Amino acid sequence: MKTAQSLMSMALAAAITAVAGAALADTPKRGGTANVVIQPEPPGLMLGLLQNGPTQMVAGNIYESLLKYDHDLEPMPSLATDWEISDDGTVYTFTLKEGVTWHDGEPFTADDVVFSVTEFLAETHPRLRVSLAHVDRVEALDDHTVRFTLKQPFGPFLGIFEVGSMPMIPKHIYEGTNFQDNPANNTPIGTGPFKFEEWDRGSYIHLVRNDDYHVEGQPYLDEIYWHVIPDAASRSVAYENGDVDILPGGSVENFDVPRIAALPNTCITGAGWEFFSPLAWMWLNNREGPLADKRVRQAVLHSIDREFAKDVIWNGLGNVPTGPVSSAVRFYDDDVPRYDYDTERARALLEEAGYDGEEIRLLPLPYGETWQRWAEAVRQNMQEAGFNVTLQSTDVAGWNQRLNE
Repeated sequence: MKTAQSLMSMALAAAITAVAGAALADTPKRGGTANVVIQPEPPGLMLGLLQNGPTQMVAGNIYESLLKYDHDLEPMPSLATDWEISDDGTVYTFTLKEGVTWHDGEPFTADDVVFSVTEFLAETHPRLRVSLAHVDRVEALDDHTVRFTLKQPFGPFLGIFEVGSMPMIPKHIYEGTNFQDNPANNTPIGTGPFKFEEWDRGSYIHLVRNDDYHVEGQPYLDEIYWHVIPDAASRSVAYENGDVDILPGGSVENFDVPRIAALPNTCITGAGWEFFSPLAWMWLNNREGPLADKRVRQAVLHSIDREFAKDVIWNGLGNVPTGPVSSAVRFYDDDVPRYDYDTERARALLEEAGYDGEEIRLLPLPYGETWQRWAEAVRQNMQEAGFNVTLQSTDVAGWNQRLNE
């Protein structure tokens, strides 16, 4: 009999950012280099094929979508300058910005939008496919006008045009090719403010200023180096020594954030994560094995001390979720069934389900010590409730493969 497997995963890491250097000027100035930590090293930068956090963090500077969003998640122009919605809420017509070019100099047009959505991303992007199920057709009315016609009104539709959810892909490079094996995946070409320059695997990713960027005067920086530093303690030291300027959320362990935040010329922010409002969750294999029984899954929920995880493992950085929708988004409703920490209730459910001690394999997200500590705490919680749990370790590429399989 196959053993059941559980995955601990998360869209993005904890929402803390630290920045070193002199006080920020009121008006940004042109020039300079940003040295940023990227943790872990992305498996690739082709944003249409990979949607994990590290890929989105780097490649989000290379690619763009039709819209971007403010801190209140209201849509703002990006590759589209404006849009109209029909009275019945089923037709969305976007006007594209003129004069936009791909990093290789080719013009960006409505044909790229149609190709990106209906051919490339429809095949490669599982998150977007769920939203595209509401779309009847996508049409290029002219070079700078695109019309989306929905099968029925879909309220969240204007929220799917974020770059990680709907990156624009160059048709002239990918049409008629095997998307997964296209050599251009190694040298990504977008319309964004920065261009791919070099990737020294295991060391750094180098992006340079797009001098032909369609927003006048931007970007301000000349270049960005994304540094790969595998050890969390070494990342902290690199920041303290001035070797790196920016520590994105998750690049140092949670317990180290207060110490780093107290360093001179350092500021921190939790802003910038509003769109994803990330949740940390356990993904259970409910197709076979013990976890196919709903009572066993309920026992898992009752066995885990999530308040302990929040206060101790995550150092109070976050809230305990009540379901799959983050409390930070407008669709949240707390009127849902609760599964409070209750070891005895978990034991009773396992006995009722006839759980016989079959092995449960727990695969932590390989993003640092915090995740490993959390996996160990979860294993202890579940063992106290009567589960037979073993931890399995892997690197990022192995984790992605295990998840896909």
